[in-house]
This record gives sequence, C-alpha cells and structure tokens, in this order.
Amino acid sequence: MPVLNSIAITPKAIILSVVENSGSDSADLIESTITAHEEPLASFTKAFAALPAVFCEIMEIGPDWTTGLSVRKLAIKRTKAGTRSVIIGCTKQLDVRQDFLHSVSTPVVQIEKSSEGESGAVEIEGKLCKAILKAIHEAEKYMAGERSQQLLNFDQAKAALQATADQGKDLFAAEG
Repeated sequence: MPVLNSIAITPKAIILSVVENSGSDSADLIESTITAHEEPLASFTKAFAALPAVFCEIMEIGPDWTTGLSVRKLAIKRTKAGTRSVIIGCTKQLDVRQDFLHSVSTPVVQIEKSSEGESGAVEIEGKLCKAILKAIHEAEKYMAGERSQQLLNFDQAKAALQATADQGKDLFAAEG
C-alpha cells in the first residue's frame, strides 16, 4: 500500500508524492508522483483551511498573520520505526511586497509519540496535532480516490443513449 510523503496544493492540481515498498528491503522502495485535477471533498478543504492557524502557532506568531497565508504543502517525514513529523509549507502575501507570494515553512515538528527505542516527543499541543492528523487523513483519502464528484444526471445520459440508438435504427431502416 502506498504511503503519503507529501501533498502539494497548486491552483491547477493536487500533487501527491507517495512511496511504496515492493519488497522487504528499503532498496525496493518505489517513489511516485500523482498529479490529480479532481476537486477534493469538502472535508479535505476544511481540514487544510485549519492549517494556517496551526502554522502561526508553530511559528509563534500572532493569528493575524493568517491573512494572506495559504498552505501549499504538507511534507511528512518518518523515522525508521515510522514516527511521523511534518513540515507545513505556505505562501504569504506581504504588505511590503505584493507583487509575488513569499514561501515560508515551519521547521520539522514531531506529531506522534516516539516508537520504542527512539528519542523525541510530540512537539506541539494536542489540538494542533489533531488538525495536522486530520489534514493527513483527508490527503490519504484523496490519494485513495475519495474526491468530490459532480452528480451525474442518469436520465439525461439515458435519453442521449436512446437518441443515438434511434439514429442507428433510422439509418438501418433507410438502407433497407
């Protein structure tokens, strides 16, 4: 099963970086990039909308800094035992320089308890961890194909198929 390494959100696509172990050796890792253009679920959008406030807490800056701040990337780092840490990458529109977006990111922050035999601890408070874990969960759902889809109008599609079939009947009747 593929494991999510990062998710990047651009205006045109969502780009997922995944890795899968095809064997028992770490040399058997297969890294892939998936570019998807489908709209995410509303829960995905909501989860990522919570991350600018998390960014500000991690960076120890005021909540007013969330204005003009957009999360563009969530990178997931893992220890050999699987303990996860993240980096939140954003763009920020600054008042001083409005002609382009400035890239800013958090340092690596551990979001899970260390596995046995590892050092380190969760580096941010519970509600911030929950927000990050929710965003990761939503990204994994997106990776698995759970995406927003427009409702299909089956009656309209059925009518179009029937019209095509009728044209075919008319064509054969005219030839006969």
